[in-house]
Order: sequence, then C-alpha cells, then structure tokens
Amino acid sequence: MKRTLREERDFYSYFYGDDYCGIERETDLDELEIAIDECIGMLWDSIGQNNKEEIHFWRKMLQENKVLRRKLIA
Repeated sequence: MKRTLREERDFYSYFYGDDYCGIERETDLDELEIAIDECIGMLWDSIGQNNKEEIHFWRKMLQENKVLRRKLIA
C-alpha cells in the first residue's frame, strides 16, 4: 500500500511528536538548518535499519527542507 506524503507526515508527526523533521509554518534559516540536520540523522538511521519506506520518506523531507532553505535565501 502506497501512502501519500501527507499521510506519511501525519504518521511521523504522531509517532515522533510535533518536533519531527519537516517544517510547514513560517520559519527562519536557523530552524531550517536544524530541520535539515535532523532529517539527515533520521535518514542515516533508516539506512542503518535498511527500512526502505523510512529512507524514502526522510529523503523527501530532506529535499523539501533544502528547497525551503533555497527559497528563503533567495
């Protein structure tokens, strides 16, 4: 069963709490840098566990945060 990114976000938000990687509100550069670092950490953890669903999710979240950072800098 394939989940949408929204469903994955809801699941991880419920599982990890509201402080999980992925910022959907107005943010500043420092918060984005922290979110990117957290995504990288979660991605490495997922790779270590060889959990393909989590790897897929955290790669998406990492890319989204990097795009937000580029938009904020520009």
